[in-house]
Amino acid sequence: MRKFLKILVVFTLISCEDVITPDLPTNTPILVVDAWLTNLHEPQKIILSETQDYLDSTISLGVSGASVMVNDDLGNSFEFKEDSRGEYVWTPEDTVSNIGEIGTFFFLNISYEGKNIQAQSELRRTATIDSINFVKGAFPIKKSYYAEFWSREPTGIGDAYWIKSYKNGVYQNRLGDIITCLDAGASSEGAEIDGIPFIPPVRRGITRFVSDENGDLQSPFVKGDSLYVEIHSITYEAFDFLNKTSIQINRPGGFGELFAVSLSNVPTNLVVQNDSSYPVVGFFNVSAVHGLGNTLDDEELAKIKLYDRKW
Repeated sequence: MRKFLKILVVFTLISCEDVITPDLPTNTPILVVDAWLTNLHEPQKIILSETQDYLDSTISLGVSGASVMVNDDLGNSFEFKEDSRGEYVWTPEDTVSNIGEIGTFFFLNISYEGKNIQAQSELRRTATIDSINFVKGAFPIKKSYYAEFWSREPTGIGDAYWIKSYKNGVYQNRLGDIITCLDAGASSEGAEIDGIPFIPPVRRGITRFVSDENGDLQSPFVKGDSLYVEIHSITYEAFDFLNKTSIQINRPGGFGELFAVSLSNVPTNLVVQNDSSYPVVGFFNVSAVHGLGNTLDDEELAKIKLYDRKW
């Protein structure tokens, strides 16, 4: 009898399971503009795509057939030609070192399906990286190695930065891996943090903790690993865009969301000149970039021991 009841309970639990497929409304795709340019001597890329419905897991196809042009306030024009679907590229000529100099204003113009989309950005100064140091620590395992960059923010309040890093040549771009700061590390505009080394949470943010196949944390770096770090200058508007994007990406969900601010569209500097009702998302920014790299080799390990570098 007891055995029969167990079977009945299991059968009941299985039979009462209903599959619910939510009937979500479909939305008209919105144009997405991903236009983050730099003054590096390399091809510059602008990506055009469209938004998808919430449950659509297919890869978004790029937007083809647009006309993409960038002009500056010095009279120069840069035509971005479609290299592959949705990817528009401008490649510097041999006589041109980069897209422009500090203080230059740039103007984006996109023509697509009769719409004229525009935005502007100033190429602002960036900070110089003095060194990339590896240091030792005791977490998550006894012989762990972390990394930090050293840079002194230029004197004069008003700078904003986006720090990017590449481990063993691979860009660290996991969701939430967005490191931004105002001046040397302020989190809000106008704070009196200026002309000093970048604060620890920023300069150490390039250390990403990783897990093995069992979910156990490992040393962020091991002997032979390389790390390359870049500081990109960005406008205040770009800083706001990246911060609000990061907040929405990192929302935890669950019970805490009951008291959270509702999701909203992240602000953009893109404007549709001939149709204000036409929606568009994304951002346009032109950055000055300084980068530096280091490798955790025997020489670096000797420096860690000599200078007793600890986290």
